[in-house]
Amino acid sequence: MTLNCRLLKVMVFVFFLSLASSEVIESADSQQDSLKISLRSQLHGHSDLKKFKLNHPIKISHKEIINHLVSLKYKGTFLGNKEERVFSWSEVKKMAPILVKAFAAVGSGKIIHVELKTKGGITSGDIFSFGRYLNWRFDSIHGETFFQRNDIRGWNVFAWKLIPKDGQLYFKSGADKRIHKNWIVANLKLSSAEPENMNKGGTKDILDAGSLNNKINPMLEEKLEHLKYFHEKNLITEEEYKARQKKVLDELL
Repeated sequence: MTLNCRLLKVMVFVFFLSLASSEVIESADSQQDSLKISLRSQLHGHSDLKKFKLNHPIKISHKEIINHLVSLKYKGTFLGNKEERVFSWSEVKKMAPILVKAFAAVGSGKIIHVELKTKGGITSGDIFSFGRYLNWRFDSIHGETFFQRNDIRGWNVFAWKLIPKDGQLYFKSGADKRIHKNWIVANLKLSSAEPENMNKGGTKDILDAGSLNNKINPMLEEKLEHLKYFHEKNLITEEEYKARQKKVLDELL
């Protein structure tokens, strides 16, 4: 009886811990696709993330988010694989306004987690910012995990790699200098990425659609900046910071 009681307490603790470490910003489903964007603890999973001092929340525009999304490309490591976009135009259009909200909502010690399910498979990864850089670290793209087992040769291999463009570099570990080809570090103010065929619904169309729905009151953004400053200077408690931040975000979003 005592053992069952202890086990129940542990299960309840783990349940509430999982709720605390992952906060859903938005989740959308259609017949074939689903998109889930949530906030996770910086301590969740990847050891390299724990040492960074993240500068969240950050101010980033709808146009800047689109520049990042359309610039992300990858290539399979097998012979004959071609360079492809991580996200299609329709996916960029869907994700951009949600990520604007996510960057305004993500607090200190949290990162943004994206999970996109399509008929081509799951694309998942983390997005976070430190210094003047935006980081995109992917676990899987279009159903292919980055690190997977090769059954023929009996060892682990990389299935694909991201392709850095202008203003982007691979992340390099500080200790062992290992290059992470599933992790792009990009300038926060990335130069504009123009699509190959603007006539088929490219960046301009997405920007036009997003500009109508994402006019943010600059006074509310200024309040968020002030709250962040007060919190970092220990002028308000963590509880007060979160409560006031939520109140401002309710007006903002």
